[in-house]
This record gives sequence, structure tokens and C-alpha cells, in this order.
Amino acid sequence: MTEYRRTENAERRTELGDLKIPASVLRPRICVPGFTLIEMIVVLVVISVTLAVVVPRVGSNWKQIEDSDFLQQFTESVERSRLFAMNCGRPIAFRLNGATRVYGSDNPPRQPIPLNAEIFSENLQKESETGDFLIVFHPDGSLVGNDFEVVFDHERTYHIFINPLFGNLSLKRIK
Repeated sequence: MTEYRRTENAERRTELGDLKIPASVLRPRICVPGFTLIEMIVVLVVISVTLAVVVPRVGSNWKQIEDSDFLQQFTESVERSRLFAMNCGRPIAFRLNGATRVYGSDNPPRQPIPLNAEIFSENLQKESETGDFLIVFHPDGSLVGNDFEVVFDHERTYHIFINPLFGNLSLKRIK
């Protein structure tokens, strides 16, 4: 066996001859605080499972939020048309153009209809010049027109009731 002896610069000789290995290499390493690879993998798995559960629920609620925003803007626009007719003392037309997918009381209408929404109505007047369908509000608050049915993604259906005598609006989800 080869004899090991300590030199003054803390080096040891090995059986390979003059190869010098510092004593610090031969000492056990001091534990450095940190995370192991297994701990990091477990954390990533927990985070990914949580995201897989939460994201679909948030996505489905996002569609409902967009739907309700459009319905609110649409009904407010109809209501503003009615109030404007009552305030200015002349008939005001609420316009709906299915070809360009816009609505509003302006001529031409400017507010867009979302691509996932379809609006149905019966007995609306059609203006021959523009092709717009009209609900005409009179200064006394009454109207000539009908209710609307709004369908989102061929799944969610809402019915907008317009009282023909008073012009009041109500919204109800059908399915």
C-alpha cells in the first residue's frame, strides 16, 4: 500500500505518483440550500393540473361575459332610441342591418354585431333604400316593430321583449 502523508500546502499524494489532489476535494461537500429536481417536478405538476382545471371554466365564463356585454349594449341602444324619440318629439328609427352586421339609431348604423350572435325578429319594417330593418319609436313612447331573439353560438338564446304601448324592454334567457 502507498503511504499518504500531509504536506504543508494541504495536498495528498495518491498511488498514481505525483498527482496532487487538494484536501478540499477529498472532504465531504457542505449542503447548499435549494430545491431538488424532484421537488421542482412536483411543483410543476401541481401547477399544470391546477391550470388544466381552472382555464376551461374561465374560458366558458368569458363567452357569457361577452354575450351579456353585447346584450346590454344592444338593449341600451334600443332604449336610447325610444328616449330620444320622446325627447325630440319626432319618430326615431332603431336600425338593424344583417348584411353588414351592424345596429343602432344612426343612419347608417355603426355598432357591430358579434360574429357568434344571430338576431331574429318578425314583422319589422324594411327600408328599401338601405335594406335596414327598423323599429320606429314615436314621441309618445310607442313603437312600430317587434321583439328580438338573440342566439349565441347556436346554443344560448335570449328574448328581448319590447312593450308595444310603452316601449319598455325586458330580457329573458330561453335556453
